[in-house]
Amino acid sequence: TLRTNSSGAAHYVQVTFTVGPQYDINENSGLIPLDSVRAGKGTFFSQGGLVHKCMDYTDGSFADVAAFNASLLQPCAPGASMCVSPASIPDQFVVFNIPLGLDYFGDAANDLSNNIFVDMVISAVDTVARGKATNPNAGNPPWQMKTTLTAS
Repeated sequence: TLRTNSSGAAHYVQVTFTVGPQYDINENSGLIPLDSVRAGKGTFFSQGGLVHKCMDYTDGSFADVAAFNASLLQPCAPGASMCVSPASIPDQFVVFNIPLGLDYFGDAANDLSNNIFVDMVISAVDTVARGKATNPNAGNPPWQMKTTLTAS
């Protein structure tokens, strides 16, 4: 099928980052806990109306999920998987796709009102520190690393 208009387009944001070679996935929560992933749109972060996009996507409350997924399966679409925390990170490069919705951006804006804001937790294990008896409360390095990634 040849697509001749842009309505019904599946909009998503792809977050990429690297982790150090000593880090591995936290087996308890995964590298990216899905309940931590929030995204929104606005001029400023405080106006972004951040929503738990991955929780909505995986629990079925995401609007028009069937049409969104069908749009991603078209021959011209990237076929990206949404809200999949990586099972391994052999090259330390992480790619994570967050669904925004069908026609999320609407009309073009000549201001900054279409800025996308993302907030999510990265939960990793320091494999070097894990092999040692560590006590973060005594000033030693912790073996679990959690940080919040906030970007626009």
